[in-house]
Amino acid sequence: MVIIQLLLSSFFIWCILIAVLGLLHSKKGSIILREADELLRFAIVICAHDEENVIEHLLDNLQKQAYPAEKFHIFVLADHCHDRTVERAQRHNGVTVWERTEGERSGKGAVLNWGMEKILRLRNEFDCVLFFEADNQIRPDFLGHMNKAFHEGAEIVTGRRLTENPFDSLISQWYTLYWSVVNSLYNRPRETLGLSAMLSGTGFAFRMELLQDSGWKTYSLSEDIEFTFLENLKGHRITYLDAAVFYDEQPVKLAVMWTQLRRWCTGDFQIAFRYFGAWARTFLRDPSWRLWDIFMGVGMTVFFGLTAVSYLIHGGLLIYQGQLHMLVVSTLLSYAATITVGFIAANNSGWPVAKLLPGVLTFPVFYSLFSYISLQSLFFPQKKWVRIEHKSSRMHF
Repeated sequence: MVIIQLLLSSFFIWCILIAVLGLLHSKKGSIILREADELLRFAIVICAHDEENVIEHLLDNLQKQAYPAEKFHIFVLADHCHDRTVERAQRHNGVTVWERTEGERSGKGAVLNWGMEKILRLRNEFDCVLFFEADNQIRPDFLGHMNKAFHEGAEIVTGRRLTENPFDSLISQWYTLYWSVVNSLYNRPRETLGLSAMLSGTGFAFRMELLQDSGWKTYSLSEDIEFTFLENLKGHRITYLDAAVFYDEQPVKLAVMWTQLRRWCTGDFQIAFRYFGAWARTFLRDPSWRLWDIFMGVGMTVFFGLTAVSYLIHGGLLIYQGQLHMLVVSTLLSYAATITVGFIAANNSGWPVAKLLPGVLTFPVFYSLFSYISLQSLFFPQKKWVRIEHKSSRMHF
């Protein structure tokens, strides 16, 4: 049992090791942004399904960018919308709305496959493609920072995701801490060490030329992780850019969180099952730390539930053997480690830790639920994308 636990825990141990090494080498490898003489042309893609409450916030933000309007164009992929999303998007200059009405709505991956085919017909008009969710909001310097990063040699760039509603509920506090962990303890350390960051569905851009041969085609419920995985296999690295800040509304209800995490876990399982053979062949042919790291990153989610099960079985054995004190000590150590991670991540991200204290102290509950959802998704995968309603209010920059 101990050997099985160590094997399953190796994914977490690896990620902890990378986080520590990255924090110790905080200056090394960080991208240095310099003013760029040339301004790249961006095709900005926004997927939207019944997003009349929020889409104009993002469109307003984009039209207030400190970046020439003629250097970017916005494409709204309106997927089976039954509200005023299309009408509200069409009010704005520099916006093209493509309505998808045929067939059954099957999720973001399907509408991206459909929309990117149209974008690629315009490949000579743009240098880069930038993805946003309809509920995002961005600072006026977002495009400028992206432009500088590409001129520094980046091929794929992901920005820093912050929560629009961090204090709305305990659930949104957990998400705030989770994204803080992703930013400061996953992506940032990998940037400093020259490894590859992980895309997270929105707020990322890539050079159009990357799709020159294969186009855009994803199959899983986690098209962002799938794209990350595929581009790593091709030898392309994802750059993490702290300066490119965007805001994202987070769930405030447990049921919504449960649905979303099931989709994430199901998508990771789909990716692991579909691409493990290709990864193994690529790694054996040309091994690299970057390829190993992306395998460990995806594997951490894939084996999350099984790791939790192994610890529960081990706990049961300790009780059976009368070693209750060992169970108490190990449980307290795990609890302390998890809240420490939450505290460090929140502090490194600049959040007021005191206001997030309920979330920090219960952060182990979030990961416990996450592990159960991972296990549930392994045996009962989510069949399709489930919409999450957005109601975020306008932010002022």
